[in-house]
Formats: sequence, structure tokens, C-alpha cells
Amino acid sequence: MNKRASLELSIQAIVIVVIAFVVLGLGLGFVRGQFKSMEETASGVQEQIKQQILDDLRTSNKKLSFPASEMKMSAGELSSAQGIGIKNTKDSLQDFLVSFEVRTDAGMEQFMSYETLSANQPGDGASSFDATIAWDDTPQTLNAGDSVVVTASFTAPSSFGNYLYKILVYIDANGDGILDKNTDTYYDSKTFFIRVN
Repeated sequence: MNKRASLELSIQAIVIVVIAFVVLGLGLGFVRGQFKSMEETASGVQEQIKQQILDDLRTSNKKLSFPASEMKMSAGELSSAQGIGIKNTKDSLQDFLVSFEVRTDAGMEQFMSYETLSANQPGDGASSFDATIAWDDTPQTLNAGDSVVVTASFTAPSSFGNYLYKILVYIDANGDGILDKNTDTYYDSKTFFIRVN
């Protein structure tokens, strides 16, 4: 009788383990499917936003398009990729360079420039400002009438407050691929706020 009870207990334990593995496998498959679906949705939304920016540039006389006038972020949060549209309204092929400046509501009386090298931190003594911007700082070559979308990701500062950002676009006048506000020609700009809660 003991052998029979022990055998039944072993069979029940095996059945429970098999059922647990099947349920675990189904759960993992479901979760993987959800993540794949979210990635596809995010990619589709990014493509739609890019297309809206290009359509906005095509149907208007704008040189620069950035859809956000305000971004609300948590301290230290990384934003999703944001699209910046540039349209060449000149009559010839041009190289365009994108730059950023920032001014806070506390302490900065003027805009501080982000450097396009190293960690993209604002210079001129603003070392306490820890926000970063990742963007393609290489020249964007456009034929007359063509448009391009440059993506940028923003890491919010760790301090609460309002931050006024400025997107600046320059024409690379001397063709060296290096942004130099003293020698390159100003093309257009747009401002927007990042509010850190």
C-alpha cells in the first residue's frame, strides 16, 4: 500500500511540474508577444511623427519644424526620440548643422550653448547643469527644396524647474563640417520648454 501511495504522489508531482512548465511557457510567450507588439507600435508612431514633420515642411514655408512647444519630464528622465525637421529653402545644395542652447529659470541670464563634442554639455561655466542631449551633429546635406528629420533625445536635468531650450540651425558656410557660430551662417531657430517635475 505504501508503494502505491508513493507512486501516485510521484505521478501527481510530475503532472503538477509539467502543468507548471506549460503555464510558464504560455506566460512567457504572451509577455514576449506584448513586448514585440509595443516595439512595433512605438516604431510605427515614430514613423508617423517623422512623416507629419516632413508634411508640415512641405505644405508650409517653414525652414525648421519641431512639433513640441513643451515637454514635461521627471528629473533625470530620458525622453523618447524627438524629430527636428529642416527644409532647404535655398536655391542650391547646402550643408546644415543643428545646435542647441538652454536657459534655466534660475541662474542663467542668457542661453548657454551645448557643445557638439564629448557629452554634449553646455559650456561656459555651467558645469552644475547636468542635462544632456544626444543628436546627430554631423552636417545634413540637402538639395534645394529637400527636407530631412534629425532625431534628438533629451535627458532632463536632475533639478526641478523650467528650462527654455533653443534649436539652432546653421548653414555650414565654409564646408568644414564643424559648427562655428562665428563663421557659419545662421539659418533658423525654434524654442521650447522642458518642465521638470
